[in-house]
Amino acid sequence: MAMLGASVSPALATCNEAPAPGVNWFNCDLSEAELAGEDLEGAVLGRSRLEGANLEGAHLRRADLTSVSAAGVNLRDANLSRARLSSGDFTDADLSGADLRNARAGRTRFEGARLDGATATDIDLNGTDMRDASLQEADLSGASLRRSGLRGLQAAGVQLTGADLNGADLEGADLSGAALRQVDLRDANLVDVDFTDAELGRADLRGADLSGADFTDARLGSTLWTDGRRCRPTSVGECQ
Repeated sequence: MAMLGASVSPALATCNEAPAPGVNWFNCDLSEAELAGEDLEGAVLGRSRLEGANLEGAHLRRADLTSVSAAGVNLRDANLSRARLSSGDFTDADLSGADLRNARAGRTRFEGARLDGATATDIDLNGTDMRDASLQEADLSGASLRRSGLRGLQAAGVQLTGADLNGADLEGADLSGAALRQVDLRDANLVDVDFTDAELGRADLRGADLSGADFTDARLGSTLWTDGRRCRPTSVGECQ
């Protein structure tokens, strides 16, 4: 394994410890570190630098990655279930196929990140910046994305059943073929969103801005429309 970088704070000698479950790498410089497949369950990496690090397939269940700088980090197929990623910077990171179930990532930056095929059920992403990120075929059922910035999101085929996107900004997002049943989109910015062939049964769109949105072949059975009326169970393409 490549040598780990020196600590940002010389007092933290634990930065030189070998990878292991529960290791304390708080405020360490791990930029470009080779940690693919390592078992780091419960590790403490808060405020550390992980830019360009390779953590593909790493086991980070319950790890603390609060406020990390991790632009461009490779977390493909990593296990981040129940991990804490709040207030971190994962710009352009690769989390394709990662397990993020029940993770806490509020106020985290995922701008341009790739989460295609990730499993992130019941994740907390409130107030997150995910502009131009990719979530194609990912599963975010039950996720909370209240007031999140999701402009330009590429999320064809994403699973968002029961998710909370109250007040989210999804302008220009691609949600074609998405599963959005019972999703909360109240007061969301849905300008120019592509909902082609999406499932929006029993979704709540009250107060949302649908200017330019495309609902071609979208299923809208029993959906609550922007004006508060409930669409007929057979509604397809438009609220009837």
